[in-house]
Amino acid sequence: MRIQNCLLFFCYLLYLSDCGAFPSTQVSEQTLIANLLTGYNNNIRPDTQVYVDITASIQQIVSIDEKQQIMTSSSFISQSWLDTRLTWTPSANGNITVVMIPAQKLWLPDTMILNSADSSGYLSINTYSLASVDYTGDVYMILPALASKTRCSLFIQKFPFDNQICSINLTSWSQGANRLVYTENASTLIDISNYIEHPLWKLKSVSMDVIRTSDRSLFEDTYNDVISIQLFLQRKPLYYIMNGIFTCLILNCVTLLAFALPFGSQIGLCMTCFMTYSVNSLTFANIFPQQSQYLMMITLYFILSMCWTLISMLWFIVCNHFISKAQLPKLLFDFSGLLQRRSANCFSKSKEIDLNDKKEVSQMGDGELKDSNDAEKMNKTPNRCVSCRKLFSVCLRKRVKVENIDKAQEKSGNDGKSTKNDITPDEIGKSDDVKVNKEKADPKCNFCDRCEPCQEDFDKDKGKGKNKKDIEGKCSILNYLAFAFVLLCVFVSNVVVWVTMAS
Repeated sequence: MRIQNCLLFFCYLLYLSDCGAFPSTQVSEQTLIANLLTGYNNNIRPDTQVYVDITASIQQIVSIDEKQQIMTSSSFISQSWLDTRLTWTPSANGNITVVMIPAQKLWLPDTMILNSADSSGYLSINTYSLASVDYTGDVYMILPALASKTRCSLFIQKFPFDNQICSINLTSWSQGANRLVYTENASTLIDISNYIEHPLWKLKSVSMDVIRTSDRSLFEDTYNDVISIQLFLQRKPLYYIMNGIFTCLILNCVTLLAFALPFGSQIGLCMTCFMTYSVNSLTFANIFPQQSQYLMMITLYFILSMCWTLISMLWFIVCNHFISKAQLPKLLFDFSGLLQRRSANCFSKSKEIDLNDKKEVSQMGDGELKDSNDAEKMNKTPNRCVSCRKLFSVCLRKRVKVENIDKAQEKSGNDGKSTKNDITPDEIGKSDDVKVNKEKADPKCNFCDRCEPCQEDFDKDKGKGKNKKDIEGKCSILNYLAFAFVLLCVFVSNVVVWVTMAS
């Protein structure tokens, strides 16, 4: 029993003594890395002119700030170059073909983002960054650019149907083309297989170009190679259409509906539309960059919509002034009268007003109309315009009153028996009323005999503001014209702006 325990203890000691040793492969790799870095200076270029191949893997477009014109993207930038100092023979080093060496111990090209919007445009390298080194001396390193901000010049004249080109420009800051040459890897240009789509922007295509620019060094006459990774983006317009442009279109229709409302409601509705336009304009103004190079179509759309609302509100105020003061300019009055005569069917009177006129005529006194046949003849009298029909009952009443007064005077003259003492107070009052009525009832023409001359005299008088109802009728006809004008302007502006933005 004691012998068995001793053997177990001896085996345990042998196992512990062998724990600190590496496997043969690890020993070979450790020896290889130590030999490669022995006498290696990471401040010296591998060759007189180093060729650096760059590839990119686009992961996501995080955001695009239109106001600041900055694009935030997430990507991985890969660089590969040849360093002849890092070569070895695999058969003599345990058949090792690839080793991982900390990037800080190797020579690295000083690649930076030329159009960076950060405080430092250099690609970040930390203690955890590793470079893959092949036995042929090819060095391959992936640099993460998880939240790189780049400047992007946006042309948003056709917002929200605009297309943008944003680029990520990579180059060496201190070394020109005589020392460092950037080339594009034609086999794997840009990898977008793991790309995550942005909710407001669509990535249509990508490209990588080499651009030759002037060198920044003062002591050498050379140039720099700039690798430009270009992203072709298209804005998704649905969000802005539903929350901005469609709202403005609805407000244009609401402005047209205001022509069917009373004056107070018209002004209130126009002011509400103005406030809504202002809110939409301020909302979009917080998105757009401040610039004076061109006029955005969406801004023009808002301005035109506000102009049509302003024109409508001004017409409502002017029309209400004409109606309240019972005065209409002679030119507008003649124009509306001409429009009535030329388009009598278009501006016909409603049935309710015709019934009211018939009731008003039928309710006159027995002394005014002889029988019901006169009323029927009156209804059958040809009328050439709306204004004549409105004055039909008024002119007829005046003519009948004048005839009754004349007959009463003739009858009293033929009798000749009444004296001043026989006149009662009631008769005195009636005679005074007759005189007053005779003075007031001085029609310019016989309405039943001549419709057109009566209309001309009537137009002259009413142009001076003697009949409020007729002014209302004239303004209602002009209101149709104003509605048609605003409707045409709204339709044309919407078609032009939408076609221009979508083209």
